[in-house]
Amino acid sequence: MGENPVSIHDVAAAAKVSIATVSRVLHNSPVVAEATAARVRRVIKELGYVPNPMAQVLSSGERKVIGLALPRFHGEFMTWLLHGADEEATSLGYHLLMTTISTDAEGHRRPRIVGSGLVDAMLVVITESEDPLTKVVQEAGLPTVVIDTDMSEHGLDSVVLDNEKGTQEAVEHLLRWVEPSSLYFVGGPRGNFDTIGRAKAFSDALTERGCQTDPEQISLGDYSIEWGKEWAIRMIQRKRLGAGEGTVRAVIAANDKIACGIMRAAEDARIWVPDQLRIIGFNDSQISQLVRPRLSTVALPMAEMGAAAVRMLVRRIHNKSAEVVCTKLPTKLIIRESSTAMNF
Repeated sequence: MGENPVSIHDVAAAAKVSIATVSRVLHNSPVVAEATAARVRRVIKELGYVPNPMAQVLSSGERKVIGLALPRFHGEFMTWLLHGADEEATSLGYHLLMTTISTDAEGHRRPRIVGSGLVDAMLVVITESEDPLTKVVQEAGLPTVVIDTDMSEHGLDSVVLDNEKGTQEAVEHLLRWVEPSSLYFVGGPRGNFDTIGRAKAFSDALTERGCQTDPEQISLGDYSIEWGKEWAIRMIQRKRLGAGEGTVRAVIAANDKIACGIMRAAEDARIWVPDQLRIIGFNDSQISQLVRPRLSTVALPMAEMGAAAVRMLVRRIHNKSAEVVCTKLPTKLIIRESSTAMNF
């Protein structure tokens, strides 16, 4: 395709037919005379015309288009989710149309393709527990599946991660070496669904071992290396991080970026991981294997999450009265050098 690709208008002009006739030929409509259809196909071949797949979808009676609305941020989390959703949609004969969730003049976030008439159904990633987008999606009246937040009580099918299992495994692993009072959780945004779930699971796991969680053992910020460094530096300045009685000896971070920020600040202060500080992250992102020591982390099935959401949505498309469900996908603790002895 060059700078001026051949359009359907060019084909219609060269074949001396209307654009509608070209469209009918592309869809193998029987209403076009065979001689005319043959002429149009010959022109299409001579000009090298390639139909726009989205235009074909929108002009057909059965669109089979699924909209996917994502928050406006990037990373492996969303990349793998999108990959899984797209692969599954293609295998089921659907097209996937993606957009980011925009913000209007009043600060209300809403995906641009909701209510546009372009899509038959919606996948929406909602990361905040009280996101007003929930109401927007409900009012759209489209078959919808929510990803990352359980909205089944609001009448929306949902796919979420088993944050409880992953956090509990991380707690049990670290408590093999440290006392409950020296184990801390450093989370993401306060209203983030995953952070809320992981923080609660952390507190519950310590309670099950007879340890009441001190409020200082749970800190919330954002999903960034900077926040991890900020938290660690604050603890270092207070002489609360590393070796010594009453210090932080182990940390569960709500994602790998936070964990890496803590590791960087600890190294700058000559606090060695894992000898003096043991760390576990979440996501099993590429960065977890690039840092040294390699980062223990809770792996999240993001590609399967996208695929499961598509399967659930297609089920809803075909049976709008089906029972509303929430599917929880398993997570898995990956043990590397940051949380255990180097000769593990």
